Amino acid sequence: MRMPNLSLPPPAAAALDEGQVLGVWRLRKPLPDGEQAHAGQWYSAHHALATEQQAAVLVLDRNDQGAGVMLRYADQAGDLAKLQHPHIAVPSDSGVTPDAHPYLIIEGNHGEPLLPRLYTLGLRARIELLVQLCEALRSAHQQGWLLAELDPTMIWLGPEGGVRLMGLGLCRIPDPTDPFDRGLSLGAAPAFVAPERRNGEPPTLASEVYGLGALARVLVCGWEDTPRGLAPLRRSAAAQWPTLPEAQQARLDALLREAMAESPELRTRGAEGMADGLREWLGQNPQRSALPTAADAMPAKRTAWWKRWLWLGAAAGLGLLALTARLAQTENSTAAPTTQARG
Repeated sequence: MRMPNLSLPPPAAAALDEGQVLGVWRLRKPLPDGEQAHAGQWYSAHHALATEQQAAVLVLDRNDQGAGVMLRYADQAGDLAKLQHPHIAVPSDSGVTPDAHPYLIIEGNHGEPLLPRLYTLGLRARIELLVQLCEALRSAHQQGWLLAELDPTMIWLGPEGGVRLMGLGLCRIPDPTDPFDRGLSLGAAPAFVAPERRNGEPPTLASEVYGLGALARVLVCGWEDTPRGLAPLRRSAAAQWPTLPEAQQARLDALLREAMAESPELRTRGAEGMADGLREWLGQNPQRSALPTAADAMPAKRTAWWKRWLWLGAAAGLGLLALTARLAQTENSTAAPTTQARG
């Protein structure tokens, strides 16, 4: 895997010509992503020799943020490549363009960024995409990852119509006992960062929910472009969907408020809980996973260990009682003839 030289020239906008070659990849067209201020520009690409092989290319700006993205990718590339889920795509290669723009390659056909296509989707389809994303993160948790920072330009609509998380904001679930483990991630739109993260706290499942709640507000209520990037509109779902029945509107508004509560303790309990709430709103049954997340794995193991010893102790106690009763019975049988002889 090639890792780029990060001594970058002054900032410049990422604007490359169609047909430009980056390693074994040839750029096609730039892809609109629906946001005016973010880390770089997406392109579709195909393999220079095997043209049926496709990829998405994120060409980053020549600035500190772009350099930070590359450094963080370099730090976790080996582990990130092991993450497996059909709705999650992760970079497979990186490099620097001839004019010194760092870039990341995500191999495969991943569709297009979601926001420019959002107008083609009804409310139910948008909620179903959110459920898919939450379920993908449920699987990521089980593999030891969480979405530390969410950038809406990383949420794509796949070629088959499902959600695709371009997983640049994923990080290993931090060790809560390690004050130096801050779970470095790959950058986010400021409006999608939880308040405690802005104050320097490490990423958690609760901060992940905040970002998911912000994305849910974008998909349900709309957004605005600000100098710092895209921001969700904090208004009722009824403003965007006036024909929505009042009970459904009230429940959806409550789900959005719970996900973006200022205090982590008041938020929805994890992406798993958010998926269950959205499924209930859709009229579907929750689909809880039987597998523990990495964050829950140690307590689950301790519980299983304790239960095994409890059963072993109970079995040993029952065995001891049975043995005592057997010895007593034997003693009584032996004593009976002796008494009779004395008489």
